[in-house]
Amino acid sequence: MTPKNTNPPKKNKRKYIPLILMLLCLAVLFIFQCQLRSIKENATVPEEPAVLPDTSAIQTPDTIAVPEAESSSGEILLSSSSALAPKPKVTTASSSATLPPPPLSSASNDFTPPAGTLAPPPGRYYEPISLTVKCDEIKCKSFISFEDTLSPQELSAAIEYNKTGSVFFRVQDSAGNLSKWESGHYDMASDNVCGKNAYPVPVGTKTICVDAYEYPNLEGELPKDMVSQAEAVRLCEQAGKRLCSLNEWQAACRGKDKFNYSYGNSYRGANCNTQSNQAQRAGRKEQCRSWFGMNDMNGNLWEWTSTPSKERNTLFLVAGGAWNTQNASSCTENKFSFYPQNEYPFVGFRCCADAP
Repeated sequence: MTPKNTNPPKKNKRKYIPLILMLLCLAVLFIFQCQLRSIKENATVPEEPAVLPDTSAIQTPDTIAVPEAESSSGEILLSSSSALAPKPKVTTASSSATLPPPPLSSASNDFTPPAGTLAPPPGRYYEPISLTVKCDEIKCKSFISFEDTLSPQELSAAIEYNKTGSVFFRVQDSAGNLSKWESGHYDMASDNVCGKNAYPVPVGTKTICVDAYEYPNLEGELPKDMVSQAEAVRLCEQAGKRLCSLNEWQAACRGKDKFNYSYGNSYRGANCNTQSNQAQRAGRKEQCRSWFGMNDMNGNLWEWTSTPSKERNTLFLVAGGAWNTQNASSCTENKFSFYPQNEYPFVGFRCCADAP
């Protein structure tokens, strides 16, 4: 008996191949359509805009109040530097908020009155002077009044003045700060018995003619230094004069009011050459003038005198200070003495003579 063949014939398996391929194609097509639909949906749906926070109401502090100084009245003044200037508000482009006003100028925070000075300084003069008022700030108005403060007038230019009496003055800066009234007294003398570049000074019961400038006694010239006391004596004698004694020198420096400095009782660094590194030309510091008309008696160069030291009579006193002695350059400073034969780059002299 022949056994039966249980395996299906091969032709029956081949008929399913087209069906399988068709199903695979349909599956691929379906997947492709799904992806295409997703791409189209992403391309057509608009993206929602990001919601930004509204910063129009956010502000930084307008000013940073940092005390810098106190005025003379005790008010606290604020710095006007750019670091402390007002900061702008933070706004969006669509915000209707406006920016704050620009920072106040430094002048708006200025409550300190300026300082004024009469030029030439008060004192005795023998010729008419060109009188003006100088201010320590750039933009100032000057006001002047004669004898009292009842008739002030604005001083826009120097005026010729030749009258004995008091002159009152004040200055106002660009911020409107007005200084107090100050005054200076002028004595316009009729004649000078001492001749050129020398003026009379009362010393005790005598009148002494004292040179207006340090030797060689010429305005605009550099004073002579590197000179011994003995040589100073000789040069004064050669000019028909003598080296000033300490008493004569101090009387000329202190003036009629016996000031500590030629210009007053308080040290003012800008008035004389006392804060530099060398001597200056005679008369360059206009405010460094004594009442009687002597220039540069404070600072510039120490000046030999004919007065010996009390401690050692072989040493001679110098007076007035030098270019770097600051407030020690007073009319009464006489604690230094040197050997008369020595020469120094910081010591000069001036000459005196008895009035005719």
